[in-house]
Amino acid sequence: MQKRSGKDAQVSRSRLNGDSVMTVRAPFIWSAKQAIDPMGFLAAMQDAPARAEKPNRWYLFRREFTLDQSPESAEVNITVDGRYQLFVNGKRIGRGPVRSDVHHQKYDSYDLTKHLTKGVNCIAVIVHVYGVDTAWHERVRGMWQPTFGDGGLWLDGSAQVDGGTVTVATDAEWRCIESPAWDQDTERMNKGLGFIESLDARSLPQDWNTAGFDDSEWDAVQIMHSGGGGPESFFGGLVTEPFPTLLPNPLPEMTETFVAPEQLRLVKRVRAQVELPVHRALYEEEFLDAELSITQPEAMLDQGEGHTTITTLGGEGVTLLFGFGKLFTGFPSIKIEAAGGEIIDIAVNERLPGEFTDDGMAADARVVATPVLGNDTHIARYIARPGHQTFERFEWSAIKWMQVTIRNAPAGLKVRTVGMNFMRYPAGNAGSFSCDDPFLNELWKVGQRTVQLCMHDGWEDCPSREQRQWLGDVTVEHLVSQAAFGPASHALTAKYLCDVASSQRPDGLTQMFAPGDHEVNGLLIPDWTLQWILTAADYLLWTGDEETIEDIYPAIERALQWFDLQRGPSGLVVDLPYWHFMDWSGVGRHGEACTLNAQYSGALQAAARMATALENPRAAKRLLAISAELNAALDERHWDEARGIYVDVVDPVTGKQEARTSQHANAAMILWGDAPRKRWQRMVNRITDSERLTFTAGPPIAPEGETLDEREGVVLANTFYSHFVYCALAKAGHFNRAIGLFRERLKPMLDRGADTLWESLEPTASLCHGFSASPTYQLTHEYLGLQPITNGADQLRFSPQMPDGMSAQGTLAIVNGAIEIAVKRDGYSLTGTLVVPSGTTIEADTDRFESGSSKLTFGAGKHELRLKLKPSPI
Repeated sequence: MQKRSGKDAQVSRSRLNGDSVMTVRAPFIWSAKQAIDPMGFLAAMQDAPARAEKPNRWYLFRREFTLDQSPESAEVNITVDGRYQLFVNGKRIGRGPVRSDVHHQKYDSYDLTKHLTKGVNCIAVIVHVYGVDTAWHERVRGMWQPTFGDGGLWLDGSAQVDGGTVTVATDAEWRCIESPAWDQDTERMNKGLGFIESLDARSLPQDWNTAGFDDSEWDAVQIMHSGGGGPESFFGGLVTEPFPTLLPNPLPEMTETFVAPEQLRLVKRVRAQVELPVHRALYEEEFLDAELSITQPEAMLDQGEGHTTITTLGGEGVTLLFGFGKLFTGFPSIKIEAAGGEIIDIAVNERLPGEFTDDGMAADARVVATPVLGNDTHIARYIARPGHQTFERFEWSAIKWMQVTIRNAPAGLKVRTVGMNFMRYPAGNAGSFSCDDPFLNELWKVGQRTVQLCMHDGWEDCPSREQRQWLGDVTVEHLVSQAAFGPASHALTAKYLCDVASSQRPDGLTQMFAPGDHEVNGLLIPDWTLQWILTAADYLLWTGDEETIEDIYPAIERALQWFDLQRGPSGLVVDLPYWHFMDWSGVGRHGEACTLNAQYSGALQAAARMATALENPRAAKRLLAISAELNAALDERHWDEARGIYVDVVDPVTGKQEARTSQHANAAMILWGDAPRKRWQRMVNRITDSERLTFTAGPPIAPEGETLDEREGVVLANTFYSHFVYCALAKAGHFNRAIGLFRERLKPMLDRGADTLWESLEPTASLCHGFSASPTYQLTHEYLGLQPITNGADQLRFSPQMPDGMSAQGTLAIVNGAIEIAVKRDGYSLTGTLVVPSGTTIEADTDRFESGSSKLTFGAGKHELRLKLKPSPI
């Protein structure tokens, strides 16, 4: 590679969505065997079919260059159409890119200084081209895809050597090959996830990613550039190139740590069925009651020098089932010494049959397929080459159980370690909570771990079934993360806010998850567009990041305009189109739906607060006026005085109230609907009455429920909307009743052995769902009572709702530093200590505390608390 001149090295950048956009750069490259269609850009205009490409392709790219000496510094940026692993001189340096929509493709940056040496160096890349949409990847539609097809590699950087600059970038000198080592014909794990990986290491060239490897038989590459020619050329010299807008990855590098299993639960011989495809064999092969040929099985559980030898004979194999004790997210791996040709199937998942039932798991329990909801086990196959080697699955998975089946090992396969590379977002445990109640302490920590496993290159609903960034889930997840991890997670939420804005349709609605396989104009959840707006306001409150809000605010206004068009004669939204989700429960959704309209009002209020922060009082005034109209109509049409509760649904034509009531509607009216305070007690009494609360069906996640008495019963919120029920109870001064709901609904889950919180109250779906972790946020925000009141959280309100006789302590990390608190309640007396970071003020809530307390405002430093509580309902 050549030294780059000062002019060539310049990169022009401008702002877009709070990032820097790269406008002068190295070219994208791809295999010269994939033809370029110079007129492909006309495909959409001519209504031509999409360019046909075989999905699930794997490519190896490499480039050698020479340095006169070790570099003083070296950095490269990289992205691909698909996902990659980057190697320098044989060592894997990183993987990516982060999920992003094709209009705002993200690139990763790496410091290669310590990896490059004097002499010949090699940069190499594995590129996996999906060729389909997945939960995190969007296939290019139109634009440059008809010209070039799927795929593309871009790398741009330089090394500083002896005062000069050596370019390290994609150019025509790279070599590549479409690798036959991976089976391209495997099934997908489910609709959202990628393909089952099946790698035959015998077909993977040895040392292909090191300097000196002979790539003379590999394919040439071509520059992905078409068109041009000057102003008088076709279409004015139109140029087609992939991903014209490249943005830096705003997230920190993920943390990876090797974790070994805690137990080897099962060892069985199986009747190998080699005729079955990989996605069926591990489920269907029959266990045999026969003697095993296995030595020192315990050696696989540690990382010592020992090894386990497994021998298979004839048409048989050996299945091993490992348990990790709790759920992780990572890359399953196995380190072996092989003769060559041994077949190793690895399957990982989050549960075994019977695990959470009274009868428990059978002695021979194994992984099973659950294809209805897409909870399939994540599978990989590896065919070994001769010698020492380590296989690690290319994609990460949710892992609590790991089943390994070994076949075709007549010479004996030596297994040295089995485990995973535990991968997660780098958020340290900056927050903490503990009190005198062991259940609440455990619940806080389980919620913290639940959200940790849903944080990677985006907020995910769950690490098993989908790994999608659903809009509504983040409403809860980012608040839980604020309590558990503090500002470390802010970058993840900022990226999410921009991801969603980028997904906005011309009519104003956003996708229900983004980026990913939403099919552009596929199924939509309009109420989750409202959740995104609520999240944006919460994010501003905790971070003070006005730049991100300013970037997305035009999209927020367009989204609210869509809802304005859905309003009927009474001023309320009528018969919300598309998927009116709200929750996995039987909340009333048709006609004039109370929960939806109150939430719409809350989004208007949230948008008004953001408009005020952005110095747009006119917009704020307009938004608040619409909110007031909605709330007045809700109060007039939905309040049932006889029962002391708001009904779910009103007929928009006749104005007749339907009988159904829910926790959802009444929580929403307390939070956003301006329900008169004098009504709160009656509302709270009814929606927390255990005799009335009814768990209704919400298929497919909650396929069965209890029969609701429409007049006397109250629809119970499932795990998602319980977040807003808890918030409403706290706002009404009844957080003790939220704690009662924690105990009634979530303690049975923990007592059954859950180490993460489930998507529903029963283990019918995901067993690790971020939106279920609300209690972690609630205990910090309400039990300890630390609530931000100004953007950036430099002023907070201290308003704890602790039961009498209890003590608690904890840490809340904010932008300015860590707040530490230890308090005890004895009757109407609250005592303890409070440590406040510089630049922060904490004000005791005058609605909760007597003015005769010794002190009500606390600045930076350590303070003794001696406060007198006013009489309250708790």
